[in-house]
Amino acid sequence: MTQSHITIIGAGIIGISTAAFLQRAGHKVTVIDRVAPGDGCSFGNAGGVAFAEVMPTIHPRILLKIPGWLLDPLGPLTIRWSYLPKALPWFLAAGRNALPDRVRKITAARGALSLRVVGDFDTLLHDANASDLLVKKDSLRLYDTEAQYRAEETERIAKREYGYEMKKLSPGEIAEIEPDLARDFACGSFHGGWYYVRNPKTVVTSIAECVVRNGGEIICDDVLEVGQEGSRAAHIRLKAGGERKLDRLVICAGAYSNFFARSFGDKVLLEAERGYHLVIPDPGITLGRSFTYVATPMAVTPMDMGLRLAGTDEFAGLEAEPNWKRADALWPFAKRCLPNLRAIDQNVSRWMGRRPGTPDGLPVIGPSRRLTNVWYGFGHSHMGLTWGPTTGRLLSELLSGNKSNIDLSPFRADRF
Repeated sequence: MTQSHITIIGAGIIGISTAAFLQRAGHKVTVIDRVAPGDGCSFGNAGGVAFAEVMPTIHPRILLKIPGWLLDPLGPLTIRWSYLPKALPWFLAAGRNALPDRVRKITAARGALSLRVVGDFDTLLHDANASDLLVKKDSLRLYDTEAQYRAEETERIAKREYGYEMKKLSPGEIAEIEPDLARDFACGSFHGGWYYVRNPKTVVTSIAECVVRNGGEIICDDVLEVGQEGSRAAHIRLKAGGERKLDRLVICAGAYSNFFARSFGDKVLLEAERGYHLVIPDPGITLGRSFTYVATPMAVTPMDMGLRLAGTDEFAGLEAEPNWKRADALWPFAKRCLPNLRAIDQNVSRWMGRRPGTPDGLPVIGPSRRLTNVWYGFGHSHMGLTWGPTTGRLLSELLSGNKSNIDLSPFRADRF
């Protein structure tokens, strides 16, 4: 296929990875975002490269917990009730996707998407002279009781089917691996394949700098409109940069992607799953890897800027003001796991980001069904960092006319 000039809207891990792989295939690339590379949702995630997480976020066991979570405004999952009517179609679809048959199919799709995650990361970070940003130490999972461990056997079985083994650890083994963790856990386990990055923002900026060195263009500007002529996206109008003609266009705009998809006539169920983090710059403990704790959906990760506590899911739309109490609510869980963790003080930083979530937990990867020169790469929910480089490679293959190594039909735009 003839190489072309490809415009990408979105400079997070998805858009920048797409640009990098397209360059490797010989295409010219322009990336446009209203914020600098890595300053959106990619900035504040938990840093996990969680390629073993093949089970969807919502499955039958989790579905039973959701009503109780929703009753707690600071719980792991909450919805601002004024927003419920708008979010209801998404939640109803998520419930349907939690049925056992759908979970099996979604798990298979996630498993396929995870096959080359580490290899795709290595490719981009090597090109960017930043291989040291990916720390290849498996994350720990911590349990207060043996019953909690047994309750997750379904997830362990699913992981084993795809080659990921969650090795069980005794309290003594936990203490030997991470001495600053509490000594009273009933047991723990490795996740079976969950690395982390030292700084998610730096990952994106390092790859972006490589794209620019190789002749790519990155523009910081607002996209006001994508003009259409017949079945094609013909031009793009920028707030400061005026109008630019389009050859081919890729939408990697995270939670804002649906604005474009709707304008193109593609119906996609996409919600902003708002997540929070705390960063404690001088935590008073030493941690050699990330961990999760059975009591709440969050991850604790050692990073260059300090200890990051990240998690929770809040449905309130794109523009609602943050509820910073949700960030602070992460600290007691981390403190239970790390008894010597410093208290929250004026040096702690807080952040809220908008994860782009679909009701089946699978991203949209592939062509628009309405416009012949538009492709999509968004909707990665909690797995954006993990699947970002792989999504970029898959989109590069699609736009270059190369056959993918996996079945991409579960990720098509018209499945909703």
